[in-house]
Amino acid sequence: MVTRLKQGLIVGMAIFLFVIGLASVWTPVPAGAILMAFATFLLIANSRSGRNFVRRVRKRFSLIDRQMIWLEDRKINKVTRVLRTTRPLMSRLPADSDRPPVQ
Repeated sequence: MVTRLKQGLIVGMAIFLFVIGLASVWTPVPAGAILMAFATFLLIANSRSGRNFVRRVRKRFSLIDRQMIWLEDRKINKVTRVLRTTRPLMSRLPADSDRPPVQ
């Protein structure tokens, strides 16, 4: 029960941070984007529905998927591991040119 409460508090805090970040993203200081990125990381790490939502967004919008793949390639171990859990299947599969020829 304590872990469910803790998870609920973290998810609630992540949603709150995302809303605050969304409201302040238009300010000259890019604090809003940083808050939204941190909130997204918290949601992915602590919520199955958050992971599924981010996976659907990545599948639908290729620009967001490419940007998150760029972040995954930066080799920040914990962040990379968490972000890769949201990679859609099409991004996980190698392109046809990357596959070895079938004999």
